[in-house]
Amino acid sequence: MQKSVQNNKDGGLVHLDFDPVMHFKHMKLSTAAEKIWSVPNAGGNSVISEVLSFETFHRCFHAKLFKTEMEVSYFPEGGSITDYVCEIFDTKVGVSVTRAMKYRGDFTEEDAHHLLMKKLKGVNQANRNTLEKWNKQILHVWVQNKEVANLITKTFNNLSMDLVSSTVVVISRTRRSDFIFYNP
Repeated sequence: MQKSVQNNKDGGLVHLDFDPVMHFKHMKLSTAAEKIWSVPNAGGNSVISEVLSFETFHRCFHAKLFKTEMEVSYFPEGGSITDYVCEIFDTKVGVSVTRAMKYRGDFTEEDAHHLLMKKLKGVNQANRNTLEKWNKQILHVWVQNKEVANLITKTFNNLSMDLVSSTVVVISRTRRSDFIFYNP
């Protein structure tokens, strides 16, 4: 992961497993993850996935939080935004978080393509418009099983380099973590 994050010219793909020993409401979070949890965000119901994204990078790679979603500045405003900015491997990165899921039916290759196209286009727009001067973006994709992880991987590998070159896609396969996908 370090090489992919520090290399400005190439994107990358990383797989992680997330297997918590307790439910989210009982977890002891870092101060920075608590901040992401407690400050206003841009809306939606994905705060838990964003909090656990940072906590994962903090515990695994010693990430340090710079700015939360609403603290990041853009010009022009009104486009896609990133969820938080942190330092990882001595590199300033923006992090966008998403969940690969489908409420009815199975998550398909078409769903994976739609999700990655939408999110990576948004990442590239945020890269162009940010005033924060990060070096790279991470798209953190939470998945519930190996099959969805494989669909995201296959789809990523078939995307154009123009779309993925500034982004490291981190796929986190979860176990016992429905709270990431279905917020209480």
